[in-house]
Amino acid sequence: PESTFKIMVASDIHLGYMEKDPVRGDDSFLAFEEVLRVAKDRQCDFVLLGGDLFHDNKPSRKTMQRAMELLRDSCLGPNEVSFM
Repeated sequence: PESTFKIMVASDIHLGYMEKDPVRGDDSFLAFEEVLRVAKDRQCDFVLLGGDLFHDNKPSRKTMQRAMELLRDSCLGPNEVSFM
């Protein structure tokens, strides 16, 4: 219905965790990408991120860039933003 407000809740993403590890370095980014994809597939109105988005309090430049790319690719678009 039009009055339904869909929220995706995710927490403790920890982007950048073990980012230098050749095997596990992409795990946190793949998990965050999945959260954003599922939210989009289910037509959520917004994603609420509780807990830590980044693993470090000063994320590396690479981690910040990848995070911004994921958010930009998933959140910006032609859809109207309206609240009643």
